[in-house]
Amino acid sequence: MAGSAAPARKPNIVFVLAGGWRAPLVDDLRVPNLAALGKQGVTFERLYTCYPAAAPSRAALITGRFPHSCGVPRDGVRLPIDQPSIAEQFKRAGYRTGYIGEWRLDGADDPGFVPPGPRRHGFDYWAAFNRGHRYFDSVYFLNAAEPIHRVGFEPDYQTDLAIDLIKQSGSKPFYLFLAWGPPHPPLGPLPPRVATLYGPQSLRLRANVPTEQEASTQTSYASYYALCSALDDNLGRLLGALDDQHLADDTIIVFTSDSGSMLGSQGLEDDNQPFEEAVRVPLIVRYPGALANRGKNDALLSNVDLMPTLLGLCSVDIPDIAQGQDLSPWLTGKEGSHGESVYASGKLGEPEEWRMVVRGLDKLVADRGLNVTHLYNLGQDPFEMENLAREVSQELKRDELKALLKDWMRRSGDGMDPSGLKKRR
Repeated sequence: MAGSAAPARKPNIVFVLAGGWRAPLVDDLRVPNLAALGKQGVTFERLYTCYPAAAPSRAALITGRFPHSCGVPRDGVRLPIDQPSIAEQFKRAGYRTGYIGEWRLDGADDPGFVPPGPRRHGFDYWAAFNRGHRYFDSVYFLNAAEPIHRVGFEPDYQTDLAIDLIKQSGSKPFYLFLAWGPPHPPLGPLPPRVATLYGPQSLRLRANVPTEQEASTQTSYASYYALCSALDDNLGRLLGALDDQHLADDTIIVFTSDSGSMLGSQGLEDDNQPFEEAVRVPLIVRYPGALANRGKNDALLSNVDLMPTLLGLCSVDIPDIAQGQDLSPWLTGKEGSHGESVYASGKLGEPEEWRMVVRGLDKLVADRGLNVTHLYNLGQDPFEMENLAREVSQELKRDELKALLKDWMRRSGDGMDPSGLKKRR
């Protein structure tokens, strides 16, 4: 129609995932670029992963569905090609799509070549490998099965590739997923530029680290924080590239993780746990001029919500079978709200299988038989050192949260039929 305005270009998206980066940030951690990003956007302080393990969590990020629903209930399982994909949705909407880094969704192959086609779930540009934690002198694949060898710190060259892709952006908007492996263990070797950045003895530990593990945990903290600082360098380079290409105002930046890290808290190193160090992860979103409020936000969120929310922010169709909530109306101040509780699970199919629900500051965990094993009030006990599961005074709260947990299971199809009876696995 003559005289009508041209449709506005949809925003780009740069989605940055740092494997095993736990929340919250602490004063000892030196990450100036991430801190600046948080001030420019929104820092969500209570984002929970719906499953604190790499493959299930990433499956939720890609599909907008809980791991038990999208077919990735544990690590080493290939994401079925019939599941919805955020990249496919963006591609259909005219986006260029790209994935750089560790994929984790093509089974157990290590490092693993993922061939072009449906197993890439809508990502056209591909500079990735399936799995592996070799942060120096590693390999990746493009469109052939011949590995490409790179010298040096893996996130450095991955960021180089991301910057190159940003520089090649044309008239089409792009969706770029950059998946760094660190700070997930192994915690060494370290890039020389950060190797001596932190002195172990000066680092403050979380209150739930047992006394006998304090010395070893301080050493782990020093290496873990060093890896975080090295990633922050690369985040700064990435943000600088967007500025240089005059794309910052038209790009949604997301920084998050697939799981946290126990790092000695509760005496544990295994991250597939229902404790805050493992299930709570960072989330910073910057979208200039569009988000209603900047700064810190303490709303309860789940990472299964990120797929539909990003599609919603870009006015791209959301698959009907997505289970996450589209939070874009709430984020932009138009209407709607966030959920009042979040649900997570872990170690599905194992004897130690667990499920968790958080409502407000109350948190309940149940075992595979739905027996309540942990109950905490995170306001009064943020380090989860006083388990209230057997306290008579907590019976009403325990029953309410267990009923809420069962409702989450029913609604998400987690081993329950519509009558609420648990199915046999």
